[in-house]
Amino acid sequence: MAMAPDLATIPPFNPDLEGAATPAAVSAFASAVAVADGLLIATPEYAHGIPGALKNALDWLVSRSEIPGKPVMLVHGSTRGTYVRDHLREVLQTMSVRLFDREAFELHLIGKPVEDARAILDDADQRARIRAHVAAFADFAAGPGLPTA
Repeated sequence: MAMAPDLATIPPFNPDLEGAATPAAVSAFASAVAVADGLLIATPEYAHGIPGALKNALDWLVSRSEIPGKPVMLVHGSTRGTYVRDHLREVLQTMSVRLFDREAFELHLIGKPVEDARAILDDADQRARIRAHVAAFADFAAGPGLPTA
């Protein structure tokens, strides 16, 4: 499992810079997406939407070949992220990903002290829930399928 490159290094989307003029940070990000068996996207909600850095990174992938058909699962560290999940679903479906759209996977960690968040994540029931959800996504990612509509 690999983490995405730092999205802050990706310049603002500019269609004039696609092709041979693609910035190195964009190429690195697209390459990371290309080699991934699936993508887990975890992001906070900002002003009822997708944070700018993530939306910008996704914009760079819209006309590229790395993301169509890619299995994607959305996870969230709060029970208050319904807008961002809805916006991401819309954007990702437009990009022709295979969206793992079972029940939303969320843990209520927002505003909790680090010790409390760690205790939630260390709880045996929560760990089993996380493992089960990731295993279901891995099965989905390994299976055949077309992009979700």
